[in-house]
Amino acid sequence: MIYKSIKISLTILIIIFFQFSANAQLADRIPLTADNQLLGLGTQYILKSEILQEDRPIVISLPIGYENNKDTYPVLYLLDGLGNIKHQVGTVELLTESGIVPPMIIVAIESLDRARDLTPSNAGEDNYIGTKAGIPQSGGAPEFLEFLEKELIPFVESNFRTHPYRLLEGHSFGGLFSTYALMNKPELFDALIIQAPALWWNKEEMTAQAKEFFKSNISLDKAVYFGTGGAEGWGMRQELARYVDVIKQNPPKNFRWKHEEIPGDEVHDDSRLLLNYYGLKFVFSDLRVSENLIKNYSDKAFLKGEQQLIDKYGQNARRPASDYVNIIMELLNEENNLGAITVYKRATEAYPKYIQFLNSLAVLYEKTDQIDKAIETYKSAIEVSTKLKLGNEEGYQKEVERLVKN
Repeated sequence: MIYKSIKISLTILIIIFFQFSANAQLADRIPLTADNQLLGLGTQYILKSEILQEDRPIVISLPIGYENNKDTYPVLYLLDGLGNIKHQVGTVELLTESGIVPPMIIVAIESLDRARDLTPSNAGEDNYIGTKAGIPQSGGAPEFLEFLEKELIPFVESNFRTHPYRLLEGHSFGGLFSTYALMNKPELFDALIIQAPALWWNKEEMTAQAKEFFKSNISLDKAVYFGTGGAEGWGMRQELARYVDVIKQNPPKNFRWKHEEIPGDEVHDDSRLLLNYYGLKFVFSDLRVSENLIKNYSDKAFLKGEQQLIDKYGQNARRPASDYVNIIMELLNEENNLGAITVYKRATEAYPKYIQFLNSLAVLYEKTDQIDKAIETYKSAIEVSTKLKLGNEEGYQKEVERLVKN
Protein backbone atom coordinates (compact mmCIF):
# COMPACT_ATOMS: atom_id res chain seq x y z
CA MET A 1 0.00 0.00 0.00
CA ILE A 2 1.30 3.50 -0.84
CA TYR A 3 0.26 6.54 1.14
CA LYS A 4 0.89 10.28 1.35
CA SER A 5 1.15 12.26 4.58
CA ILE A 6 -0.09 15.82 5.07
CA LYS A 7 0.95 17.66 8.23
CA ILE A 8 -1.93 19.92 9.21
CA SER A 9 -1.23 22.98 11.38
CA LEU A 10 -2.52 26.49 11.87
CA THR A 11 -0.06 28.03 9.46
CA ILE A 12 1.20 25.47 7.00
CA LEU A 13 0.38 22.19 5.33
CA ILE A 14 3.05 19.84 4.09
CA ILE A 15 2.37 16.73 2.08
CA ILE A 16 4.77 13.83 2.43
CA PHE A 17 4.77 10.77 0.22
CA PHE A 18 5.63 7.43 1.81
CA GLN A 19 6.16 3.92 0.53
CA PHE A 20 4.03 1.90 2.93
CA SER A 21 5.94 -0.56 5.07
CA ALA A 22 6.35 -1.32 8.74
CA ASN A 23 8.97 1.46 8.76
CA ALA A 24 7.67 4.27 6.56
CA GLN A 25 10.28 6.42 4.85
CA LEU A 26 10.02 10.11 3.94
CA ALA A 27 10.14 11.32 0.35
CA ASP A 28 9.41 14.63 -1.42
CA ARG A 29 7.50 17.39 0.36
CA ILE A 30 5.01 19.56 -1.50
CA PRO A 31 3.29 22.59 0.10
CA LEU A 32 -0.50 22.63 -0.03
CA THR A 33 -3.02 25.46 -0.08
CA ALA A 34 -4.88 26.82 2.93
CA ASP A 35 -8.02 25.04 1.77
CA ASN A 36 -6.59 21.82 3.22
CA GLN A 37 -5.83 23.14 6.70
CA LEU A 38 -7.60 21.54 9.66
CA LEU A 39 -6.47 23.85 12.46
CA GLY A 40 -3.83 21.61 13.98
CA LEU A 41 -6.18 18.65 14.45
CA GLY A 42 -3.84 16.05 13.03
CA THR A 43 -1.95 14.72 10.05
CA GLN A 44 -3.70 13.66 6.88
CA TYR A 45 -2.61 10.49 5.09
CA ILE A 46 -3.76 9.28 1.70
CA LEU A 47 -3.81 5.48 1.56
CA LYS A 48 -3.80 3.81 -1.83
CA SER A 49 -6.21 0.97 -1.16
CA GLU A 50 -5.95 -2.14 -3.30
CA ILE A 51 -9.16 -3.51 -1.78
CA LEU A 52 -11.22 -0.41 -2.58
CA GLN A 53 -9.23 0.47 -5.69
CA GLU A 54 -8.98 4.14 -4.72
CA ASP A 55 -7.04 6.62 -2.63
CA ARG A 56 -8.55 6.91 0.86
CA PRO A 57 -7.83 10.00 3.03
CA ILE A 58 -7.58 9.68 6.78
CA VAL A 59 -6.62 12.17 9.49
CA ILE A 60 -4.65 10.88 12.49
CA SER A 61 -4.70 12.90 15.71
CA LEU A 62 -2.11 11.91 18.29
CA PRO A 63 -2.67 12.48 22.02
CA ILE A 64 -0.92 15.27 23.88
CA GLY A 65 2.54 14.09 24.98
CA TYR A 66 2.82 11.34 22.35
CA GLU A 67 6.13 12.71 21.06
CA ASN A 68 7.65 12.84 24.55
CA ASN A 69 7.34 9.20 25.57
CA LYS A 70 7.39 5.64 24.28
CA ASP A 71 3.94 4.67 25.56
CA THR A 72 1.25 2.87 23.58
CA TYR A 73 -2.28 4.18 23.14
CA PRO A 74 -5.75 2.77 22.34
CA VAL A 75 -7.07 3.71 18.92
CA LEU A 76 -10.47 5.16 18.09
CA TYR A 77 -11.51 4.68 14.44
CA LEU A 78 -13.97 7.44 13.56
CA LEU A 79 -16.32 7.15 10.58
CA ASP A 80 -17.29 10.26 8.60
CA GLY A 81 -14.06 11.53 10.05
CA LEU A 82 -13.73 14.91 8.39
CA GLY A 83 -17.13 16.01 9.66
CA ASN A 84 -16.63 14.66 13.18
CA ILE A 85 -12.98 15.17 14.05
CA LYS A 86 -13.34 18.75 15.30
CA HIS A 87 -15.66 17.91 18.19
CA GLN A 88 -14.08 14.48 18.65
CA VAL A 89 -10.58 15.78 19.40
CA GLY A 90 -11.91 18.42 21.78
CA THR A 91 -14.11 15.97 23.67
CA VAL A 92 -11.39 13.34 24.00
CA GLU A 93 -8.87 15.90 25.25
CA LEU A 94 -11.36 17.24 27.81
CA LEU A 95 -12.31 13.79 29.10
CA THR A 96 -8.67 12.67 29.13
CA GLU A 97 -7.68 15.64 31.27
CA SER A 98 -10.45 14.69 33.70
CA GLY A 99 -9.41 11.03 33.81
CA ILE A 100 -12.76 9.93 32.38
CA VAL A 101 -11.08 8.30 29.35
CA PRO A 102 -7.47 7.32 28.67
CA PRO A 103 -5.48 9.28 26.08
CA MET A 104 -5.95 7.73 22.65
CA ILE A 105 -5.04 7.96 19.00
CA ILE A 106 -7.93 9.11 16.80
CA VAL A 107 -8.08 7.84 13.22
CA ALA A 108 -10.69 9.87 11.36
CA ILE A 109 -11.70 8.14 8.12
CA GLU A 110 -12.86 10.68 5.58
CA SER A 111 -15.95 9.74 3.57
CA LEU A 112 -15.87 9.58 -0.22
CA ASP A 113 -19.11 7.70 -0.88
CA ARG A 114 -21.00 7.08 2.35
CA ALA A 115 -23.91 5.21 0.81
CA ARG A 116 -21.55 2.80 -0.92
CA ASP A 117 -19.10 2.17 1.92
CA LEU A 118 -21.36 2.15 4.96
CA THR A 119 -24.37 0.12 3.79
CA PRO A 120 -24.28 -3.67 4.17
CA SER A 121 -26.36 -4.52 1.11
CA ASN A 122 -27.74 -3.16 -2.13
CA ALA A 123 -31.20 -2.32 -0.92
CA GLY A 124 -32.80 -1.69 -4.27
CA GLU A 125 -34.81 1.21 -5.61
CA ASP A 126 -37.57 1.41 -3.01
CA ASN A 127 -35.63 1.09 0.23
CA TYR A 128 -34.13 4.53 0.64
CA ILE A 129 -36.32 6.29 3.20
CA GLY A 130 -39.40 5.14 1.37
CA THR A 131 -38.56 6.89 -1.89
CA LYS A 132 -38.09 5.54 -5.38
CA ALA A 133 -34.70 7.21 -5.81
CA GLY A 134 -32.66 4.32 -4.48
CA ILE A 135 -28.90 4.15 -4.06
CA PRO A 136 -27.60 1.93 -6.84
CA GLN A 137 -23.99 2.04 -5.54
CA SER A 138 -24.99 0.80 -2.06
CA GLY A 139 -23.82 -2.39 -0.41
CA GLY A 140 -20.06 -1.81 -0.09
CA ALA A 141 -19.77 -2.44 3.66
CA PRO A 142 -18.12 -5.87 3.26
CA GLU A 143 -15.30 -4.38 1.17
CA PHE A 144 -15.01 -1.35 3.46
CA LEU A 145 -14.76 -3.58 6.52
CA GLU A 146 -12.07 -5.59 4.75
CA PHE A 147 -10.24 -2.33 4.05
CA LEU A 148 -10.31 -1.50 7.76
CA GLU A 149 -9.13 -4.94 8.78
CA LYS A 150 -6.45 -5.61 6.20
CA GLU A 151 -5.17 -2.18 5.19
CA LEU A 152 -6.06 0.68 7.53
CA ILE A 153 -5.56 -1.02 10.90
CA PRO A 154 -2.24 -2.63 9.85
CA PHE A 155 -1.07 0.78 8.57
CA VAL A 156 -1.91 2.47 11.85
CA GLU A 157 -0.45 -0.28 14.02
CA SER A 158 2.77 -0.46 11.96
CA ASN A 159 3.45 3.27 12.03
CA PHE A 160 2.21 4.39 15.44
CA ARG A 161 2.60 3.15 19.02
CA THR A 162 -0.77 1.50 19.46
CA HIS A 163 -2.25 -0.42 22.35
CA PRO A 164 -4.37 -3.44 21.31
CA TYR A 165 -7.61 -1.80 22.50
CA ARG A 166 -9.64 -0.54 19.51
CA LEU A 167 -12.89 1.45 19.27
CA LEU A 168 -15.17 2.12 16.32
CA GLU A 169 -17.56 5.07 16.27
CA GLY A 170 -20.17 5.93 13.68
CA HIS A 171 -23.31 8.05 13.25
CA SER A 172 -26.34 7.40 11.01
CA PHE A 173 -24.97 5.37 8.08
CA GLY A 174 -21.81 5.13 10.19
CA GLY A 175 -23.93 3.68 13.00
CA LEU A 176 -25.40 1.20 10.55
CA PHE A 177 -21.91 0.16 9.47
CA SER A 178 -20.74 -0.09 13.10
CA THR A 179 -23.65 -2.43 13.83
CA TYR A 180 -22.68 -4.47 10.78
CA ALA A 181 -19.03 -4.60 11.96
CA LEU A 182 -20.08 -5.73 15.43
CA MET A 183 -21.89 -8.76 14.08
CA ASN A 184 -19.66 -9.63 11.11
CA LYS A 185 -16.20 -9.00 12.60
CA PRO A 186 -16.81 -9.03 16.35
CA GLU A 187 -13.13 -9.66 17.08
CA LEU A 188 -11.97 -6.52 15.27
CA PHE A 189 -13.05 -3.90 17.83
CA ASP A 190 -13.21 -3.99 21.62
CA ALA A 191 -15.83 -1.25 21.87
CA LEU A 192 -18.27 0.52 19.60
CA ILE A 193 -20.15 3.81 19.91
CA ILE A 194 -23.20 3.50 17.69
CA GLN A 195 -25.05 6.79 17.20
CA ALA A 196 -28.52 7.09 15.66
CA PRO A 197 -27.92 4.10 13.37
CA ALA A 198 -29.86 3.90 10.10
CA LEU A 199 -31.27 0.50 11.01
CA TRP A 200 -34.19 1.01 8.65
CA TRP A 201 -31.81 -0.06 5.88
CA ASN A 202 -33.09 -2.92 3.73
CA LYS A 203 -36.14 -3.63 5.86
CA GLU A 204 -34.13 -3.68 9.11
CA GLU A 205 -31.83 -6.45 7.98
CA MET A 206 -29.38 -5.78 10.84
CA THR A 207 -32.11 -6.51 13.38
CA ALA A 208 -32.94 -9.73 11.54
CA GLN A 209 -29.27 -10.73 11.63
CA ALA A 210 -29.06 -9.82 15.32
CA LYS A 211 -31.57 -12.51 16.25
CA GLU A 212 -29.18 -15.22 15.18
CA PHE A 213 -26.00 -13.39 16.19
CA PHE A 214 -26.91 -12.81 19.83
CA LYS A 215 -28.45 -16.24 20.16
CA SER A 216 -25.25 -17.93 18.95
CA ASN A 217 -22.76 -15.71 20.83
CA ILE A 218 -23.29 -16.65 24.46
CA SER A 219 -20.22 -14.62 25.47
CA LEU A 220 -19.15 -11.29 23.98
CA ASP A 221 -16.47 -9.37 25.85
CA LYS A 222 -17.20 -5.90 24.48
CA ALA A 223 -18.58 -2.52 25.43
CA VAL A 224 -21.20 -1.06 23.08
CA TYR A 225 -23.10 2.19 23.41
CA PHE A 226 -26.32 2.68 21.41
CA GLY A 227 -27.72 6.20 21.47
CA THR A 228 -30.05 8.64 19.76
CA GLY A 229 -31.00 12.27 20.31
CA GLY A 230 -34.13 13.00 22.30
CA ALA A 231 -35.76 14.65 19.28
CA GLU A 232 -34.57 12.05 16.78
CA GLY A 233 -37.19 10.84 14.34
CA TRP A 234 -39.69 8.43 15.87
CA GLY A 235 -38.92 5.80 13.22
CA MET A 236 -35.18 5.65 13.91
CA ARG A 237 -35.75 5.54 17.66
CA GLN A 238 -38.15 2.64 17.28
CA GLU A 239 -35.84 0.78 14.90
CA LEU A 240 -33.01 1.01 17.40
CA ALA A 241 -35.36 -0.04 20.20
CA ARG A 242 -36.29 -3.15 18.22
CA TYR A 243 -32.61 -3.97 17.75
CA VAL A 244 -31.77 -3.69 21.45
CA ASP A 245 -34.86 -5.74 22.31
CA VAL A 246 -33.08 -8.62 20.57
CA ILE A 247 -30.11 -8.13 22.89
CA LYS A 248 -32.39 -8.12 25.93
CA GLN A 249 -33.80 -11.48 24.86
CA ASN A 250 -30.33 -13.07 24.49
CA PRO A 251 -27.78 -10.99 26.42
CA PRO A 252 -24.28 -12.49 26.02
CA LYS A 253 -22.06 -12.94 29.04
CA ASN A 254 -19.46 -10.20 29.56
CA PHE A 255 -21.33 -7.96 27.12
CA ARG A 256 -21.43 -4.47 28.59
CA TRP A 257 -23.91 -2.31 26.71
CA LYS A 258 -26.18 0.67 27.09
CA HIS A 259 -29.05 2.12 25.10
CA GLU A 260 -30.29 5.62 25.75
CA GLU A 261 -32.12 8.54 24.21
CA ILE A 262 -30.35 11.61 25.50
CA PRO A 263 -32.83 14.17 26.86
CA GLY A 264 -33.33 17.48 25.12
CA ASP A 265 -34.19 18.69 21.64
CA GLU A 266 -31.20 17.25 19.76
CA VAL A 267 -32.22 15.95 16.37
CA HIS A 268 -30.38 13.62 14.03
CA ASP A 269 -27.34 15.69 13.10
CA ASP A 270 -26.72 17.82 16.17
CA SER A 271 -26.98 14.85 18.52
CA ARG A 272 -23.51 13.67 17.48
CA LEU A 273 -21.66 15.87 19.99
CA LEU A 274 -23.54 14.63 23.03
CA LEU A 275 -23.74 11.02 21.84
CA ASN A 276 -19.97 11.01 21.42
CA TYR A 277 -19.55 12.44 24.93
CA TYR A 278 -21.90 9.98 26.63
CA GLY A 279 -20.66 7.09 24.51
CA LEU A 280 -17.04 7.65 25.55
CA LYS A 281 -18.05 7.97 29.20
CA PHE A 282 -19.91 4.67 29.02
CA VAL A 283 -17.19 2.72 27.21
CA PHE A 284 -14.61 3.75 29.79
CA SER A 285 -16.91 3.72 32.80
CA ASP A 286 -14.84 0.94 34.36
CA LEU A 287 -12.22 3.61 35.08
CA ARG A 288 -14.52 4.85 37.84
CA VAL A 289 -13.85 3.35 41.24
CA SER A 290 -16.44 0.92 42.53
CA GLU A 291 -18.17 1.33 45.86
CA ASN A 292 -17.02 -2.17 46.77
CA LEU A 293 -13.36 -1.18 46.39
CA ILE A 294 -13.86 1.80 48.69
CA LYS A 295 -15.79 -0.10 51.34
CA ASN A 296 -13.53 -3.17 51.27
CA TYR A 297 -10.22 -1.47 50.64
CA SER A 298 -6.90 -3.30 50.66
CA ASP A 299 -3.61 -2.18 49.14
CA LYS A 300 -3.43 -5.42 47.17
CA ALA A 301 -6.90 -5.07 45.65
CA PHE A 302 -6.38 -1.40 44.89
CA LEU A 303 -3.03 -1.89 43.13
CA LYS A 304 -4.33 -4.93 41.26
CA GLY A 305 -7.26 -2.88 39.96
CA GLU A 306 -4.93 -0.10 38.83
CA GLN A 307 -2.73 -2.55 36.95
CA GLN A 308 -5.74 -4.16 35.28
CA LEU A 309 -6.81 -0.78 33.90
CA ILE A 310 -3.28 -0.10 32.63
CA ASP A 311 -3.14 -3.52 30.98
CA LYS A 312 -6.51 -2.93 29.33
CA TYR A 313 -6.14 0.69 28.18
CA GLY A 314 -2.43 1.49 28.17
CA GLN A 315 0.21 3.00 30.44
CA ASN A 316 -1.59 6.33 30.75
CA ALA A 317 -4.92 4.96 31.94
CA ARG A 318 -5.99 6.44 35.26
CA ARG A 319 -9.09 6.99 37.33
CA PRO A 320 -10.65 10.43 37.68
CA ALA A 321 -8.73 12.45 40.26
CA SER A 322 -11.89 12.82 42.35
CA ASP A 323 -12.10 9.03 42.66
CA TYR A 324 -8.65 8.82 44.22
CA VAL A 325 -9.67 11.59 46.61
CA ASN A 326 -12.83 9.69 47.56
CA ILE A 327 -10.83 6.58 48.42
CA ILE A 328 -8.32 8.61 50.42
CA MET A 329 -11.01 10.44 52.40
CA GLU A 330 -12.61 7.16 53.36
CA LEU A 331 -9.26 5.73 54.45
CA LEU A 332 -8.40 8.82 56.48
CA ASN A 333 -11.80 8.63 58.20
CA GLU A 334 -10.84 5.10 59.19
CA GLU A 335 -7.39 6.32 60.28
CA ASN A 336 -5.79 4.06 57.68
CA ASN A 337 -2.91 6.42 56.93
CA LEU A 338 -0.73 3.81 55.27
CA GLY A 339 -3.54 2.88 52.89
CA ALA A 340 -4.05 6.56 52.10
CA ILE A 341 -0.32 6.82 51.32
CA THR A 342 -0.62 3.95 48.83
CA VAL A 343 -3.47 5.72 47.03
CA TYR A 344 -1.71 9.10 47.15
CA LYS A 345 1.43 7.57 45.61
CA ARG A 346 -0.64 6.20 42.73
CA ALA A 347 -2.48 9.52 42.37
CA THR A 348 0.80 11.44 42.10
CA GLU A 349 1.91 9.06 39.33
CA ALA A 350 -1.40 9.39 37.51
CA TYR A 351 -1.58 13.18 37.90
CA PRO A 352 2.03 14.41 38.02
CA LYS A 353 0.93 18.05 37.61
CA TYR A 354 -1.43 17.97 40.60
CA ILE A 355 0.89 19.46 43.18
CA GLN A 356 -1.66 19.17 45.99
CA PHE A 357 -1.36 15.38 45.83
CA LEU A 358 2.37 15.70 46.49
CA ASN A 359 1.79 18.14 49.34
CA SER A 360 -0.76 15.86 51.02
CA LEU A 361 1.45 12.81 50.52
CA ALA A 362 4.38 14.61 52.18
CA VAL A 363 2.17 15.52 55.15
CA LEU A 364 1.13 11.88 55.57
CA TYR A 365 4.71 10.68 55.33
CA GLU A 366 5.64 13.02 58.15
CA LYS A 367 2.62 11.96 60.19
CA THR A 368 3.72 8.31 59.90
CA ASP A 369 7.34 9.17 60.81
CA GLN A 370 8.67 8.59 57.28
CA ILE A 371 10.67 11.80 57.32
CA ASP A 372 13.08 10.96 54.49
CA LYS A 373 10.16 10.21 52.18
CA ALA A 374 8.43 13.42 53.26
CA ILE A 375 11.54 15.43 52.36
CA GLU A 376 11.85 13.65 49.03
CA THR A 377 8.18 14.34 48.23
CA TYR A 378 8.46 18.05 49.08
CA LYS A 379 11.47 18.22 46.77
CA SER A 380 9.38 16.66 44.02
CA ALA A 381 6.72 19.30 44.67
CA ILE A 382 9.39 22.01 44.28
CA GLU A 383 10.33 20.56 40.87
CA VAL A 384 6.71 20.49 39.72
CA SER A 385 6.07 24.02 40.98
CA THR A 386 9.18 25.28 39.22
CA LYS A 387 8.33 23.53 35.96
CA LEU A 388 4.73 24.75 35.93
CA LYS A 389 5.59 28.17 37.38
CA LEU A 390 3.14 27.77 40.25
CA GLY A 391 5.10 29.88 42.72
CA ASN A 392 5.03 27.38 45.60
CA GLU A 393 8.75 26.67 45.67
CA GLU A 394 9.59 28.84 48.68
CA GLY A 395 6.94 27.31 50.90
CA TYR A 396 7.94 23.75 50.08
CA GLN A 397 11.61 24.59 50.55
CA LYS A 398 10.83 25.83 54.06
CA GLU A 399 9.13 22.49 54.78
CA VAL A 400 12.25 20.65 53.61
CA GLU A 401 14.48 22.81 55.82
CA ARG A 402 12.20 22.29 58.83
CA LEU A 403 12.24 18.54 58.44
CA VAL A 404 15.99 18.42 57.95
CA LYS A 405 16.57 20.42 61.17
CA ASN A 406 14.35 18.09 63.17
